[in-house]
Amino acid sequence: MIDGYFLYKLTEELNQELAKARLEKIIQQDAQSFVFSFYHQRERKQLVIDLSAEHFRMHLTKHMIKETQSSQFVTTLKKQLEGSIVEKITQHQTDRVIEIHLISYDLIDGPIPKILIFEAMGRHSNLILVKDGLIIDTFKKMFFESGRQLLPQAQFSYFPTDKKSALSIQYDGINSPQDLVNTYMGISPLLAKYLDEHHLQWQDLPLKPTRNLKTNRFYAFDVFSDQDDKKIYDSLSLLLDDDTKKEKPAYVSQKQFIDKQLKKYEHKKQQLEKLLDDTKDQLEVKQLGDLIYASGHDLSKSMSHLAYDGHAYLLDPTKSLNDNAQDAYRTYQKAKRGINHITEQISINQELIELFKSFDIFISMSTQDSIKDLEQELIQYGYKKAKPDKIKKKKDKPNLLILRDNEVTYIIGKNNLQNEYITHTLAQKDDYWFHVKDAPGAHVLVQTTKLNEHILRKACMLAAYFSGQRHSSSIPVDYTLIKHIKKIPGVPGYKVTYKNQQTMYIDIDEEKIGSYLK
Repeated sequence: MIDGYFLYKLTEELNQELAKARLEKIIQQDAQSFVFSFYHQRERKQLVIDLSAEHFRMHLTKHMIKETQSSQFVTTLKKQLEGSIVEKITQHQTDRVIEIHLISYDLIDGPIPKILIFEAMGRHSNLILVKDGLIIDTFKKMFFESGRQLLPQAQFSYFPTDKKSALSIQYDGINSPQDLVNTYMGISPLLAKYLDEHHLQWQDLPLKPTRNLKTNRFYAFDVFSDQDDKKIYDSLSLLLDDDTKKEKPAYVSQKQFIDKQLKKYEHKKQQLEKLLDDTKDQLEVKQLGDLIYASGHDLSKSMSHLAYDGHAYLLDPTKSLNDNAQDAYRTYQKAKRGINHITEQISINQELIELFKSFDIFISMSTQDSIKDLEQELIQYGYKKAKPDKIKKKKDKPNLLILRDNEVTYIIGKNNLQNEYITHTLAQKDDYWFHVKDAPGAHVLVQTTKLNEHILRKACMLAAYFSGQRHSSSIPVDYTLIKHIKKIPGVPGYKVTYKNQQTMYIDIDEEKIGSYLK
């Protein structure tokens, strides 16, 4: 869990390691992560900044990392920052924002201060380069008619909030952990529970980087049960680097492939839409044929143009008027056929875009086993080749996430293969089915004799958490009986239609989710 306190201690750690260091080189590791190489006191150190929704983080690493991608953003960073000296590293109040203050030197202008701002905000994580309060460049660019703008040359502003800094916590009037979350910046539900029990100030909290080996959850100090197996690290960077080492390689390989395919199909969409517009324009040529036949001219003669209503329509002077008219009609018929074909191709391409968007969502919540399921699905669609020794006559059952609560069973699918297996093989007609509304996500199957408020809210929260809406609020989740679910045939991926559904709007409680998944 990376919250404001985690970053507070990480800022102290990085400041000790990197203050006064020279930034020698910047590379882009993959689509959403960057590596900054520093030199200080005869030692080189590498800082990783990852902006992906599920792996957002900043830490020092001892692993050798190669440059695999390039972008206009990393080119700007290189130009603006390579050769700079780190003045200091700070945190914005107690929010999830770290600022690297750098000084670059110009022969004419002298020292030029710049700030590289890392916003550790889940799916909204961003990296922003600022000089004199203006944005030089930003990884994620956003424009709104009013409010915060994330564009080059825009005035930089922080995320708007009415929360207070947590450096001085007033416990009077605090009646629950949620009150702490709602009142102070950077306090996660996990930390809020600890603070509510111990009534400590921010500066008095311990530092003992800890990972729960059972759940793979981590924090800046030990907030886990004494019964859990845990690993203690000497620094926050070592904790995060160990997490990256375990989880990132398979994830990165698949993520890069998915991003590449999405980019290809989005580009194809633009080309097809332009082709459709151009082809629709050709329909107007029918008017020329109609005008020729209505003109009253001798159709066996040739003309260079035809005047009508103040306009001159160019003709092929080597052909008769009749041949020009027939050419116009043939072009019109060809355009009509082309429109049908292009429209069909746009539909197919859009289905592939939605398929890979679903892959993008599923990989963000994948374990090693579900990444293997994704690999198998890509093989099925012909995007990857199966290795001969990996081909099996009998398919393995998907590795499902199954939770049991008294006599209620919750079964969660985290990719298309798992979703299809849950809904059409495992489920019984009177089981309950949950899915986030109008977005990719897990099929959540609930096996119970009767729904009550607790079961309903838990199932809806699980469906919202394992979906593309995970980081939103008031998330709509549909639910109905399995017997009302029907697969849509002939489209890539796994899509269903359903009826007789009801909808619940739910907010995700990270503490409850953590307790569900223990």
